[in-house]
Amino acid sequence: MISITRQQLDLLIALQENERQAARIKEKLKRIPEKKAKMEESLQAYEQDIQARQERVASLKKDYRSYENELELNQSRIKKRETQLYSVKTNKEYQSLLKEIDEIRAANSRLEDASLQCLDDIESAEKELEGKKQEREDRKKEIDKEKQGLDKEAVDLEEQMDQMNRESEATIEKLEPGLVKQYRQTRDRGGGLGLVRVENAVCTGCHLNIPPQMYNELQRGNELKMCPHCHRLIYVL
Repeated sequence: MISITRQQLDLLIALQENERQAARIKEKLKRIPEKKAKMEESLQAYEQDIQARQERVASLKKDYRSYENELELNQSRIKKRETQLYSVKTNKEYQSLLKEIDEIRAANSRLEDASLQCLDDIESAEKELEGKKQEREDRKKEIDKEKQGLDKEAVDLEEQMDQMNRESEATIEKLEPGLVKQYRQTRDRGGGLGLVRVENAVCTGCHLNIPPQMYNELQRGNELKMCPHCHRLIYVL
């Protein structure tokens, strides 16, 4: 049993409410860096996507150069075979060279088709790449704006936290030291809730019934008791 006046009880209730508000503010402040980190992660996802698209464009351009080089090489082979046609001595050799020239030309036709398709793919990939870059820039602007809002929120929360702390300190000065000590002990054990009201013989901290005699004693309004279940300080208004 802890003897207490109504004034001291009101102060203790106010202290707990201030501390709980301060705890909620602290939790909000804690989440702000986490929100910013998630924003940066979303930008990083854009960067990875853009890098992959840039690599895709580079690979397509490499393929295109390969097609062009092979086409040039085949053109040289055709000219060489055409020159050889004038120096062959048998019809069989002549027909063999013609067949080889036709095969090279057929290969070149396939290479030209592949080269043209590659150009189309490059154009499409570059267009998508530029679109993704623009998306990144737009998202970056949004994030910068959101960060400014979070920074302002953090300043406001810090001010609220300071106000809560000042009020708590002022309240503690008006409370009996022994009462503050007892409250803090039960608060630390009770997960931040050290003082709870009893309503209709039920502890609002653990929602269990307290003994009838204890409830009757609490109704006098001049003492605090310890809940036999959750071991928090309990009172009746």
